[in-house]
Amino acid sequence: MVATVPTIALIADIHANLPALQAVLADMPKVDRMVCLGDMVGYYPDCNAVCAHVRALDAVVIRGNHDAYVTGALEPAPERRDAYRTDWTRAALEPSHLAWLRGLPATARLAFDSITLTLRHANPWDEERYLYPDSPLLDHLWLEAGSILAVGHTHRPMTSRVGDGLLVNPGSVGQPRDWNPLASYAVLELPSAEVSIRRVAYDVPAYQRKLAAQKLPQSSIDILSRTKR
Repeated sequence: MVATVPTIALIADIHANLPALQAVLADMPKVDRMVCLGDMVGYYPDCNAVCAHVRALDAVVIRGNHDAYVTGALEPAPERRDAYRTDWTRAALEPSHLAWLRGLPATARLAFDSITLTLRHANPWDEERYLYPDSPLLDHLWLEAGSILAVGHTHRPMTSRVGDGLLVNPGSVGQPRDWNPLASYAVLELPSAEVSIRRVAYDVPAYQRKLAAQKLPQSSIDILSRTKR
């Protein structure tokens, strides 16, 4: 696919948090293309509504590890299965949304004139290891000039030069882990490869009360308002 697309929105790690996704979409400026880097589901209860919203965006979407857990393409660690709400999500998903998740690729590549944008959820090699700024995995990654690798998974926004290319992580819409409870996404401008990380407020306390009433794991509730290391 080759086209001139100057502005791309990157979202990732929604994790079935509908009010966070709605806030991000309301905040988003006009863009030419939308990209979702996976993990639409897991942790939180709004799996059907989130899938419906993402499917309606005309976005380029890849799967994340939680999406793969729910479809059976990957197996979560047994001790984390309840916290991830893998089985609950699989049972709650409407059949059309489950089939859509099953059909998502793990990788996508988009070409825009001189820029190649590669989409992966976690890293170029697998779907579960993390690429943090100090990750030893970065020693094994080299991006050529004109190459942009967009990932999610860490729930922490990051922009880093890697080799002659650019690594971008938009952070998490639904469960930020950088001690900032604001929902996170990114806008990528081409061909300059300028990245803007945008943070968006939503009513976190109200959502936490809803989650508590549904008896979700307390750790998944508390992380939504975490502000200190």
